[in-house]
Amino acid sequence: MKNKILAIIPAAGVGERFLSKKPKQYHKIDQSTLIEKTISIFTSSELISNIIIPIHKDDKNIQNQDFYKNPKIKFVDGGDTRAKSILSALESEDLTNYDYVLTHDVARPNISKDHIRHLLEEIQNKGSDCIFFYTPISESIKKISNEEDMTLNKEDYYLVQTPQICNTKKLYTALKSCVEEGINIPDESFVMEKMNYSLTKIKGSSSNIKVTYPEDIDLLKKFNTRVGTGFDLHTYLPGNGFLLGGYFIKCDHSINAHSDGDVLLHSIADAMLGASALGDIGIFFPDTDVANKNLDSKTIINFCLEEISKLDLEIFNIDITIICETPKISPFRNFILSSLSEILKIDQSNIGLKATTSEKIGIIGKNKAIAVQTSLNLITKK
Repeated sequence: MKNKILAIIPAAGVGERFLSKKPKQYHKIDQSTLIEKTISIFTSSELISNIIIPIHKDDKNIQNQDFYKNPKIKFVDGGDTRAKSILSALESEDLTNYDYVLTHDVARPNISKDHIRHLLEEIQNKGSDCIFFYTPISESIKKISNEEDMTLNKEDYYLVQTPQICNTKKLYTALKSCVEEGINIPDESFVMEKMNYSLTKIKGSSSNIKVTYPEDIDLLKKFNTRVGTGFDLHTYLPGNGFLLGGYFIKCDHSINAHSDGDVLLHSIADAMLGASALGDIGIFFPDTDVANKNLDSKTIINFCLEEISKLDLEIFNIDITIICETPKISPFRNFILSSLSEILKIDQSNIGLKATTSEKIGIIGKNKAIAVQTSLNLITKK
């Protein structure tokens, strides 16, 4: 059976513009290096038959990466240019085993297996020799000149991204020709274009950034978000008030709960645990444990904050909906926001707080319960 796709991810560069003693691909985002994040997409894709990574001959970091012993991967010595590195990879394989070669920048970790599938579907359906992603230019652009810089029409240009997929035989022919002629290439679509092979562009995503400069790490982190949702509901008992977001609201209800019954903080905690793939509150604070009787919900929140911090994550923003008939939340809204800001250690501008009723429907509509629904985003710590 013929293998379909050979992936080549050149990693022989030293990243001079990154201004670091360590090549940029070995810098960490969360708990993984850039190269680990990028390679994991390809090792987990069933569409990729084999992967070749051209590396610098003096690379001492590669053997410490989590994919180093993956049987799907082979390493070859890279060249001093992108074209030479990819050509070295191609010449190390029997290319008759592959219909297509997929190339990708090692410093672009924000892709998914859907990118790979999309490229394969497009090259099969369109019959082009090369398919690549692009994004429109939103900023004004100028051409640098020795005399006076010139403003260009941004509609006449676009940005080219990887991954790209090419016909195997034609890519090899094009690369070999460019290397022999000493032509430096920015990407594989360039060499295919130079040989007059057919190309098709498909719109990519602005989140698929390439890390080139140190500040790109911070930009990448903003795209590297985790989303969590939380929901909690407690029934009412007669009383003189209850905690909501760490703030005590005086009213005719109390909360029927094993802990202190702060339904808002419970919802937030579940959202944090969900976003970080850690489970739910019940795993860590079961209501069958007598030690959790009347437990302060701020203890639960502090535990969750510590757990996400271990994953190098923090809360970016949070959106909360309180659902109840009474009490009316609006008189207490600012107090709750202030309390949440202090407990969660985030600015109030990053907290959305609103309230609604259930239109007299169900247990909440009968004024016998209160519920809170939370959605939040976690990002890599700055």
